[in-house]
Amino acid sequence: MFAVHGARVMVTNREVVVSPTLLAASLRGDSADRVIPLAEITGMTEFAGDSWSPSSLELKLADGALTLHFYPTDPEGPKALVALIEAARRGEAPEAAAVDGAAGIPGLSFVALDVETANQQWGSICQIGMVKVIDGEEVERVSWKCRPPTGLDSFDPFNVSIHGITAEDIVDCPAVGDLMEDVAAFIGELPIVAHNAQFDASALRYACLASHTPVPRVMFACTLALSRATKLDVQNHRLPTLAKHFNVALDNHHDAAADAAACAGILTGLARGAGYEGSLMGFVHGAGFALGSIDHDRVTPVLRDRSGATRALQAKAAKQGSMTAVVDAVVEPEGNNQNVANAPKRTRRPAPWDAVATPDMIPEPDATADPNSPLYGENVTLSGDFEPFDKGELWAGIAAHGGQVGKNVTKKTTILVAGEWATMTSKEKRARELQEKGQEIQIWTAAELLEALGYDE
Repeated sequence: MFAVHGARVMVTNREVVVSPTLLAASLRGDSADRVIPLAEITGMTEFAGDSWSPSSLELKLADGALTLHFYPTDPEGPKALVALIEAARRGEAPEAAAVDGAAGIPGLSFVALDVETANQQWGSICQIGMVKVIDGEEVERVSWKCRPPTGLDSFDPFNVSIHGITAEDIVDCPAVGDLMEDVAAFIGELPIVAHNAQFDASALRYACLASHTPVPRVMFACTLALSRATKLDVQNHRLPTLAKHFNVALDNHHDAAADAAACAGILTGLARGAGYEGSLMGFVHGAGFALGSIDHDRVTPVLRDRSGATRALQAKAAKQGSMTAVVDAVVEPEGNNQNVANAPKRTRRPAPWDAVATPDMIPEPDATADPNSPLYGENVTLSGDFEPFDKGELWAGIAAHGGQVGKNVTKKTTILVAGEWATMTSKEKRARELQEKGQEIQIWTAAELLEALGYDE
């Protein structure tokens, strides 16, 4: 099966079937497949493309012609499709290759996403990799190196040491903002999946905002959250560990396309292990989670939905066939943290030194806090300046949301929040060192913490 702009193409020994995507069908007002008997194809002409314009294949038919446009990063697509059609004419109908680690799964369709960043700023995307999976089978993968948004385009030696991409490597590459139209077209109406999806989703949003580009409104699932909720016999839930567990190839870790492909294999491996067939939403909902979402205003994380209210709204909205409707299906969390969410706005003032100092008393987590809070059950450490709030106020807010506050970065730390500071703090450096050693630590910005606490309203 092939993915082209606005459609999927399947070749059998008798015919070529062109199936429009949900987005293309809604724009054209026609969701019917176009079935072309092989006998009616009188000729095929390939047109070369480049990094800016797509390659294409013109099928000459008895009653006209049909042109299929491929993605800019798939210049060999037309040649490969010609080879498939010629093989079908010989009675050797090709079959779509199953995603590594899983057999095909009817209904399980999504786009796996991974991004690499130039520095600690999440919006500093320098590579995007995506893998499209239809019915549990990979149909296409794309990868772009790109220039991060202006102002976020410095390359940190730490990041370079991880993915190997340097400033010189992306000089002639398109800006990340210029790629967003292609990214959105590739995703179409499918949900996305990423490993530690909060990072990739936030990076995508921040990159769009910094590039003054519309933010794609999409739903997403997280293989990290799903794997943690599954009783797997693994030492940890890092991407390489899970890839090995599910027998998924990962030969070039931290290459965006390779990591996206591994993520796709892990997701299908989890579904196959559960004996599941159906949509991604159904699988995520069945595991007790609501899908996360990305839009201009915020990234809503993948969270456990113990009441089932958010899942019910998402499922109802999905029946309308609109990604926008599903993104809008969000329930405001309820719990005992309303005093935090309704905290009064404060007038910004110059931050005194004591706003950076670490308080003496650590508040105890509120056991009755809303378990849907992204801070609930997390071990959180702050580093840097958070004006106009002092750390004591933020500690109280974290504890009110059920989070455990830590003064230092340790092996128990699950979230480090990096506030403003002239250079990378020693705590952030330590957190990144532990990340590289396999510890699962999220690194948040101050804005993300304030959003989680409700202080940004």
